[in-house]
Amino acid sequence: MPSNKTENTQGLFYWHYAWVIVVIIAGMQIVGTAIRMSFGVFIDPLQEQFGWSQGSIGAAYALSSIVSALVSPWAGGLGDKYGARKAMLMGTVIFLIGMITTAYVTEWWHFWFTYGVILGIAQAIFLVPLIPAAMIWFRRHLGMAMGLIMASWGVGPALATPLIAFLVDRMGWSDAFLVIGIVSSLIMVAFIYVFRNRPGDVSLKAYGTLISDPPLSDKIPPAKLLSEFNKHIRKTLAYWNLSSIHFLGCVGHAVVLIWIIPIATAEGLSLVNASLILTLMSTVSIITRISTPMLCERLGVRTIMTVFFILQGLPVLFLFFLDFPGIFYIFAISFGIGYGGETGGFPILNRKYYGHAPMGGTHGFQMFGAGLGMALGGWVGGPIFDIFGSYNWALAISIVASVAGAVSIIVLENPARLLIPDWQKAEQEYESNLATSTD
Repeated sequence: MPSNKTENTQGLFYWHYAWVIVVIIAGMQIVGTAIRMSFGVFIDPLQEQFGWSQGSIGAAYALSSIVSALVSPWAGGLGDKYGARKAMLMGTVIFLIGMITTAYVTEWWHFWFTYGVILGIAQAIFLVPLIPAAMIWFRRHLGMAMGLIMASWGVGPALATPLIAFLVDRMGWSDAFLVIGIVSSLIMVAFIYVFRNRPGDVSLKAYGTLISDPPLSDKIPPAKLLSEFNKHIRKTLAYWNLSSIHFLGCVGHAVVLIWIIPIATAEGLSLVNASLILTLMSTVSIITRISTPMLCERLGVRTIMTVFFILQGLPVLFLFFLDFPGIFYIFAISFGIGYGGETGGFPILNRKYYGHAPMGGTHGFQMFGAGLGMALGGWVGGPIFDIFGSYNWALAISIVASVAGAVSIIVLENPARLLIPDWQKAEQEYESNLATSTD
């Protein structure tokens, strides 16, 4: 049985099953998002084989993001009501179906349905509950946990993009989809097998719990109380603003993530060498993904988030000067810094605004905004290129979106106090009243 450390004085790090959960969530994100974050690898092969326009190929990615966005609030609620483990298993099954069927498409509308709809649903169901699930395991030091989890968003593309480009180059895009789908699903099932929803499932308290802390419930939240608190959360301006900030940030980096490989191949780079730009960008982002949540806890979450949104937007200007030697690598390093830090403050801000209230539905609505942003950013480069023969207007949209996100962060509410009633107290009162009524 793992030890349950609840001392009044403790270090930043000690052994706890919460770190197993962090590793599992990071692994799920690396494996589950590899095919999505490496989408740019498939654009040229699909265009060559079927003659589809870049706009119609990019539309499949946009559709996948839109479907994920629409499903995300429901997926977050699913995690709150039934536990993240069941949601992850359901999403993995749908993911496998989507990957296998995508491998055999022959028409553009097949690709839209299998990649856009089926995989869009799968991504939301197995990914959206993960961050709220991690938050349940940490009473304190959430920034350190989130930093490690966010780092996986950089590790995934860094490892997967050149690997997928190699597989596509050697066996074709269809067989690559098939192999990636089967192997990824097996890995995710192994992760799910050792995952647990709550500390109480392994007889522990949340990481960082002190002896003097009032207890948190180890049960699935009561449906009535959950509904009441979701209403409280939806009445706050931050609930709506954070979703719109996610939208702007995702527009800003989706343009780059999806279209940087076609931009590079148009300049004469091979598919594999072009994929290394995304790998470099993602590798650099790992540093700021790890550090940003902890910086947010120490130096002020809104200030740090604003800085990184600006650092994501301004380096895109480098892509207007492609004749400069080494410009792609200069861009990849500078953009990777801002891109890595852009998302790390959101879990910290949610904890400061809403305390220990279940975050599934709230995070799901924020992923709704993120999904729409990824859809717009991932799609817009295609039709712009088809019309103008250049990606410059798409790059301009990327810059404007990131800077607008920085402005929106500045006007958020002060995170010094909770915006809703204290979930911990309300949960204790609810359980006390329930016990009294059954006596």
